[in-house]
Amino acid sequence: MADKGSERQETVRLEDYLRIARERAWVIVVAVVVVVLIALYMALTTTPLYSASARLVYQRNDLETAVSGYGLYTYDYDKDRTIATLTAAIKSSESMAEAVKAQLGTADSAGTLMGMVGVSASEGSDLISISATSTDPDESAAVANAYADQFIVYRQNADRTAVAAARDVVGAQLATLSAAEKASDYGLMLQEKYETLRIVEAMQDGGFTLMRQAVAPGSPFTPQTKRNVVLALIVGLVLGVGLAFLLEYLDKRIKDEKTLERVSGLPVLAAVPVVGGKWRTARRGQRSHDVIGFEGASSVLLESFRTLRSSLQYFAVDGNLSTILLTSGLPQEGKTVTTVNLGISLALSGQRVIILESDLRRPMVHQYLGLDNQIGLSTVLAGKCSIGKASQQVNMDAFVPENEREERGEAGSLSLRKNLYCLPAGPLPPNPAELLASARMGQIISELKKMGDFLLIDTPPILPVSDAMLLTQYVDAVILTARLRASTRGEMEEVRSRLDRAGVRAIGIVAGGVRARTGYYHRRGYGYGYGGGYGYQ
Repeated sequence: MADKGSERQETVRLEDYLRIARERAWVIVVAVVVVVLIALYMALTTTPLYSASARLVYQRNDLETAVSGYGLYTYDYDKDRTIATLTAAIKSSESMAEAVKAQLGTADSAGTLMGMVGVSASEGSDLISISATSTDPDESAAVANAYADQFIVYRQNADRTAVAAARDVVGAQLATLSAAEKASDYGLMLQEKYETLRIVEAMQDGGFTLMRQAVAPGSPFTPQTKRNVVLALIVGLVLGVGLAFLLEYLDKRIKDEKTLERVSGLPVLAAVPVVGGKWRTARRGQRSHDVIGFEGASSVLLESFRTLRSSLQYFAVDGNLSTILLTSGLPQEGKTVTTVNLGISLALSGQRVIILESDLRRPMVHQYLGLDNQIGLSTVLAGKCSIGKASQQVNMDAFVPENEREERGEAGSLSLRKNLYCLPAGPLPPNPAELLASARMGQIISELKKMGDFLLIDTPPILPVSDAMLLTQYVDAVILTARLRASTRGEMEEVRSRLDRAGVRAIGIVAGGVRARTGYYHRRGYGYGYGGGYGYQ
């Protein structure tokens, strides 16, 4: 069982990752485009630099030993130490730079030439590379070769100077001898040694020979546009994915049904899609996706409310479920539209439905249904009229296509007109909470229950005001509505906490704003306008 649970969690995680990547694709694309454009800009505005290298090899010869029979070479060659010495000599020797300048006949200063050159060698290797960098490929090769030539000369002169110093010592000793002493064995030995050193001095080549000349490069080593663009693509992709997941982490909105169920602790009874429509909308300027009524038997919207209707029948198996309160956490989450469309759906199935508009702050049910609001719940609560006088029959023809009316009702369109009633809110009172908390409100709900098969109560949102919580004591169940990509985790947790503390039976939640193409959701406000009525801006 644990393995199955782990596998299920991993599947959910993978789906979440794919969803985030799909929904935040614009972030990834923007990041990639920006980074690539920066890389291209830098490549196009950076001056191309060319690098050429000449390679030298150290070949120590023992000609002085072959000539003299014993080693007279005084230079102690340690490759690692010598490479460091040579690097410093080449980089810092102004005299060598002047020699290179003279060889090339260039107008560049010695300092400029010193800044162009570099030396590298692998540890333990006999090879040394002298490289030169320039904006001109031919110049880079010429400088590298000139430095190689001058370095060989430099090493020759250094070695010859060392041998010459030894020869001068022997010559000084010979100068102190008399003619007789020069003719002695000792004198002859010094003379032989002197001649040997003279020959060895002439033979010194510095130990370094040119292995490969520098050749003018065909392309710059910087900027490497193709490589930089590829790296920019990778960096942009990583950055974009990171930003996408960061934004997702910071975004507390609920994005899908699984998250909604997990956060609210309630099953999703129905997923209502975003649909365009030509059907009746009451409020001026109301957006097209706030559809009241159904276009036909195959309507996607109708199918969603059929699912909700079936869910109610399932919950009614264990007991009475005729009085249902519909509410949401905050405004603009589809509770009123859900109430009205659920009432129409139940009426289409032959049920007698009463809709009670108990939102005495920002009522919208009567506008959706095209009803008069001069009298209603507020006037009944005030004792100014009866329930029968304030209740109004809803003309179902306004919400069902003409060619579908007979098909929708088992007894024809005449019966449909008698299936849906509404007690509108009436004039707005100054004290809505006090009226809803009165004993008279409970009596009204009890009387309305007897008038039909279902009583649907539309209330204000739970979090801004307490009106909905005052009515939960009179109902069989509560259905919440949430608009995915609008409702937040914190909101849903607080709503569920309040319902639990009050001991309210919440049977499920309706998810609104489903994208039919992907099954994911986005925020589409109903333009409900609760801000002023509930102190929310």
